[in-house]
Amino acid sequence: MPLFRLVIRLVFVGLLGALALSAPARAEGYLVEGVAGQAMAADPLAARDAATSKAQRDALEMLLKRLAAPGTEGRLPTVTDQLVFKTMQGFEVQQEKTTATSYSAVFTVEFRREAIDRLLANAGVDYVEAAGKPVVVVPLLIGSDGIARLWEDDNGWRQAWDRRPAGNDPLRMVIPLGDLPDLQTLTAQAAQQGDGGALAVLAARYEADGSIVATVQQSGAGITVTAADPGQPPFFTSTYPVGADPAAAYDKAVTAVANAIQNRYRTLNAVPAGPVVSLEAKALFTDLRGWRDLKAAIEGTAAVKKVSVRRLVVGEATIAIEYQGDPGSLREALAQRGIALENTTTGWQVRAGLPSTTAVPYTPATPGQAPVTLSPLPGSGAPGGNAPPDLLFE
Repeated sequence: MPLFRLVIRLVFVGLLGALALSAPARAEGYLVEGVAGQAMAADPLAARDAATSKAQRDALEMLLKRLAAPGTEGRLPTVTDQLVFKTMQGFEVQQEKTTATSYSAVFTVEFRREAIDRLLANAGVDYVEAAGKPVVVVPLLIGSDGIARLWEDDNGWRQAWDRRPAGNDPLRMVIPLGDLPDLQTLTAQAAQQGDGGALAVLAARYEADGSIVATVQQSGAGITVTAADPGQPPFFTSTYPVGADPAAAYDKAVTAVANAIQNRYRTLNAVPAGPVVSLEAKALFTDLRGWRDLKAAIEGTAAVKKVSVRRLVVGEATIAIEYQGDPGSLREALAQRGIALENTTTGWQVRAGLPSTTAVPYTPATPGQAPVTLSPLPGSGAPGGNAPPDLLFE
């Protein structure tokens, strides 16, 4: 083999090894902010202890309800001081006020992610992991005169978003400051056109995963509200009467749009209840970038806990996916990210794109029958025992 071909091969193998070992970091804990705690007692120390314990219990209850999938709240465990002790990482105190018989403060409480996830899974509760990064919401107002307003002081729609309490949503939403860098990055016209480039720069400035344009169109005695990803059709549309109090109508619309954003995030990032199981599959890709993007998409799926690479050659890899749920729910979760998981005649395969029509459908086991066996792929990784080529430049 010529020397330059050997060098290229070694570089490629090194890059594959680095990508095989890398994995996106998950946030270490769940934060619950702005929890008010207050109590009265015979002395200030006793009042402080009572207020702190109550705030910690309230924070855990708020977190569990925030993470639980809709309709599963009834299965949440009862919050006790012991449960707080088992799951809490720590807490911070602000705005303390103490008297001879009372204590009040605002708390920020952090809980251990693994402990909370395990608690929900053991309780049989489908849940949603909190996002590590926020999303930027761009409040665009189009007046009855057809003029688009974004950063102007008379944008009542933006003022309504500023009034919304931060809360503890699974997906944090950031409203741009409207300072000079924002004005230089995004114009009202660019926001109206869904300029993906400008909106991506704006999201990067706030260290967010992306931007959503929330638009209000004024018309007569009402407003039409939409929310859309850059360059995409709206995923939410509704109309509201304005009446004599436009601010109240805007506040109601803000709540509706915020709920739509959170519900969409919940749908895309729901983690099924149940223990962590493993599925071995053959990952198919065409080049180095394809492997990197495929692995990152699988690891970024909420139900997936870990991806281990068993074998990696040019064009395919044998991987073990540790996840919660069953293969059917995993396939749905991966499909949300543009990844196809197929049960073929030679075993499970995963690749970018839509499932093929020749894939063997997954059928869950019915009560009284043995569960579906997830057979590992043969070591050769190819039908007939012929190993795929391990050289990129042959």
